[in-house]
Amino acid sequence: LDLGKMRAGVEYDYHSLRDDCTQDGGRRPPLLPSAFAAELEKKSFTNGKDDKPLVKRLYEAAFEEQFGKATELFYDSLGWGDAEAAQLAEVLASGAAPRLEELWLQRNEIGDEGCKALAAALGKEGAAPRLE
Repeated sequence: LDLGKMRAGVEYDYHSLRDDCTQDGGRRPPLLPSAFAAELEKKSFTNGKDDKPLVKRLYEAAFEEQFGKATELFYDSLGWGDAEAAQLAEVLASGAAPRLEELWLQRNEIGDEGCKALAAALGKEGAAPRLE
């Protein structure tokens, strides 16, 4: 959720907070370490240091640890469409989440192409063997 999208003076419940804070898309889908590294190359650090190798290593280690032990991924109500579903499909097809048992994608705007990408990814050997 992007809490910066909250409106002053509004009293929120869960649903209204979620709706306001995911307008124009919520968080982005996860990136494989290789895709993260490519995105990182487009960035610069304000301190003038080239910390990209360190940041890449930290991201890769955190990604492998967190996805490696994830049993549930909750991407509900984020305004995702086919492009985001395809990006998630790439991550799942890589076998990054071997313990995944539940994948929550409801209340998004994923169409036929996104569903096809997810189905193809999840059909790959080792993609998410515990997901039913």
